[in-house]
Amino acid sequence: MDLINHKGTATMGVNIDALKCIGCMACEMACGYHRDDGFAFLSACIVLYRGREKKNYFGVILKEEERLVVARPEGVEVKIIGASGDEDTSGEKKDEDASAKPMLLREPCDLCEEMKYGPMCVKVCPVDAITLES
Repeated sequence: MDLINHKGTATMGVNIDALKCIGCMACEMACGYHRDDGFAFLSACIVLYRGREKKNYFGVILKEEERLVVARPEGVEVKIIGASGDEDTSGEKKDEDASAKPMLLREPCDLCEEMKYGPMCVKVCPVDAITLES
């Protein structure tokens, strides 16, 4: 299964289009609710990413079983969990980001497998930035 499709969006059963994301955090709240039956942001496997370098700059981070998918307006980056900070799927050298460590402690996305209506992040996104992979 490809992780990045031809449009530059992340895939793992869901597609994330960071250019559509408005930063409402509905996906994060829905995921936390799925995990803990409460609005617990710390248990969500999908989180809003806010960049420090630009105002109103954000994307979405999704934790998969063995990877972190970071969907930003300029594109998608996939980081292998457990690899050193200088490795990624493109072979480019990267600096390690300490802010990603809390994300690594979370459970990976299970696509809300026991939910009747599928992934809750897809259902609650008001701008269809998160969609099911077809």
